[in-house]
Amino acid sequence: TTDGTNLYVADTSNHLIRKIVIVTDTQTTLAGTGTGSSGSANGTGTSASFNYPQGITTDGTNLYVADTTNNLIRKIVISTGAVTTVAGTGSSGSANGTGTSASFFNPMGITTDGTNLYVAEYSNHLIRKIVISTGAVTTVAGTGSSGSADGTGTSASFNYPQWITTDGTNLYVVDN
Repeated sequence: TTDGTNLYVADTSNHLIRKIVIVTDTQTTLAGTGTGSSGSANGTGTSASFNYPQGITTDGTNLYVADTTNNLIRKIVISTGAVTTVAGTGSSGSANGTGTSASFFNPMGITTDGTNLYVAEYSNHLIRKIVISTGAVTTVAGTGSSGSADGTGTSASFNYPQWITTDGTNLYVVDN
């Protein structure tokens, strides 16, 4: 993802979030242990850790990361590198709820409209919504079982959805 000045990359196999200054191509680690080891610690900069982070999006002030193998959605304050958990228990599941009472199973893609986050949840075959201001997690679409049915909300089905984006009105999903 980009804020226009920098690129932010989920360096999946190294368990890092990287920042690249577009003009100079200068690359630094914004968050993650820096050693490439996995973990799930909140913290600032290299004291935080991730486990195969994949999706990343920004609202211009914060980055939001689908921390896939930790089954978490994480927030990074761009100006400080402070990492916190937005939603997820850290264990696999599919419960709706608020913040750390909600659960995910391999969230991969993530996008934002500035008010909400939308997550393509690979192993649960779901599209989930997180209200940024409250951390409330709900299911937007999918049955929870693999399939390929068009439909509205939980009448639709997906087969390992990976990536997601929005134009502000619609969600677009890459569905395997």
